[in-house]
Amino acid sequence: MIRRLAWTFSIPWSLALPLLMPAVPLVLGGPVIAQDAQSGVKVIEVRVTSAQRNSTVIDRGTLDGLVKMDRVVLRPRGGRRFEGTIIRIGERAAVVELDDALAVPEPGTRGEVRVPESRLAALVVPVAPANTSAVPTETAPTTEQQGAQEHPPWERTDDGWDSKQPLLARVRPLRPYERDSRMSGRVYTIDDFNTNTEGNTKDTFLRMGASVLYENVFGKGGDLHIDGEVNYRKTDVPDNDNAQSTNLRLDRFSYAWGGDRFSPNRVEVGRFLHHGVPEFGVLDGIEWDRRMEGGNTFGFSSGYLPEPSADLKTWRDLGFATWYRWVYDESEIFSMTGAYEKTFHNYDADRDLFIAKVEYLPGGGWTFNGTAWLDYYGGTDPAKGTGIELTQAYVTTGRVFESGSSLRFTYTHQAFPEISRYEFTPVTQQQLADDHNDRVAFYGRQAIGKWIGFSGRAGIWKDQTNDGGDAELGIDVEDLIFDGSRFEASAFGTHGRFTDDAGWRASVSAINPHSVWRLGYEFTLNRIDGFQNNNNDIPQHRIGASWETHSDNGWDFSLNAALLLYDTETAVLSSLLLQKSF
Repeated sequence: MIRRLAWTFSIPWSLALPLLMPAVPLVLGGPVIAQDAQSGVKVIEVRVTSAQRNSTVIDRGTLDGLVKMDRVVLRPRGGRRFEGTIIRIGERAAVVELDDALAVPEPGTRGEVRVPESRLAALVVPVAPANTSAVPTETAPTTEQQGAQEHPPWERTDDGWDSKQPLLARVRPLRPYERDSRMSGRVYTIDDFNTNTEGNTKDTFLRMGASVLYENVFGKGGDLHIDGEVNYRKTDVPDNDNAQSTNLRLDRFSYAWGGDRFSPNRVEVGRFLHHGVPEFGVLDGIEWDRRMEGGNTFGFSSGYLPEPSADLKTWRDLGFATWYRWVYDESEIFSMTGAYEKTFHNYDADRDLFIAKVEYLPGGGWTFNGTAWLDYYGGTDPAKGTGIELTQAYVTTGRVFESGSSLRFTYTHQAFPEISRYEFTPVTQQQLADDHNDRVAFYGRQAIGKWIGFSGRAGIWKDQTNDGGDAELGIDVEDLIFDGSRFEASAFGTHGRFTDDAGWRASVSAINPHSVWRLGYEFTLNRIDGFQNNNNDIPQHRIGASWETHSDNGWDFSLNAALLLYDTETAVLSSLLLQKSF
């Protein structure tokens, strides 16, 4: 369908680029798809516990199967996707460097890491002695010496098993409904407190929530997911126009069954993020997926689409979607997805959205991820006319080398789709027709031995009226101040639409098996357009500190504080996270 329409309508360069980019990793990395086949991949769910520029901490570490240089995908509630690389790791926490240097995801942001199942299996396999024959057999205590009773004869024997078969070859795996019911999840509070001497403004934002998974809750093999929060916000301003609000968010309440080795069909009902194509967002309805022999999948969904607001209002937008995902083999290293969604606003036809995805994620070499959102407009859309428009795109390709060096290129595109659904602040028809933003960014790091690394990043952007860019050069040194420490320093500059910034920053941090801490200083000189000469330069000093700890019994605690000094004003920012996993 998309190919036929491409012959009908002219394709701009911003649309052609993400469609041609899949060839990049194949050219650079060569035909290595079959050679990198893995036995399987498991998705590890993570949460952001704290975030600063160039440093985002997640609540999973080596005990969960993660290793340095693993790729992390974060999915904030606002819908924008962030990707990054683990640069430091402890037993129960890891530090992620995001591809987007300007991104600072809020604490509590959900994410995922794809981990080979072979790595997870190695975590629980006991290590046998190198030479068992060297261990004297007489040192092993007998049953009588231990004072234990003699074990009755085993009811299950090894009849029919030989040494050439796997140890559990003849053990029948338990089906989902045969497993014990189990509850897991987390409860948390995330609190932000900000004050500013300019007008004595204060802002308080408190969040309390829980995420719970009940496995085999009804004895039928299905899983019940519940995610919810209570949000409280209070803002005090000098003109007595204070604001205070309380919202109850129900981000997920769904029941899912199937989709395992015993059933190729997976069904989920309730409120949940689309499983087959997460880019379609949250759904109040039903989704069905079917996995075919060889690993290809297809599916359908229908239901209402909650608005992306504080209280997730629903019942105004109805959607129907379908998709097909092709994989090169069952390892799912290389996959392509095509999807379509039709929506109705107050039961009037609204959006025709196509999504195209390409993913190439080998164990080594160049990786690639590209997603394009394409809107089709008919004659009833005055700002867009008739045709196809690329309204959003995210394309990234890169590689991490064994030496610790890395390269990554990223392209993003954003435009306003013409829809009736409430997703954006209302804009004019001229803005709908013209407003867009395109950005191309590069990041590279050169490792010098095991302790020193030089990094650089640069990006250029262009919108409907202006263009600009940013650049940063930095150095990081391991164990410079003491064992386990990391020193980082960089200089940066930004040319924006209304401001030009230049500055430098430095920090020292350490990650231990159960804790992470960081101290940093940043100076920025902001030049703001449109002011008189004596007011257009604003120097800003930022002193920041963070500390968090992760206990063996599932408690996580994070504390962040920053002091901002600019011109004649002062601001204090602080936040804390307290979380209990069970």
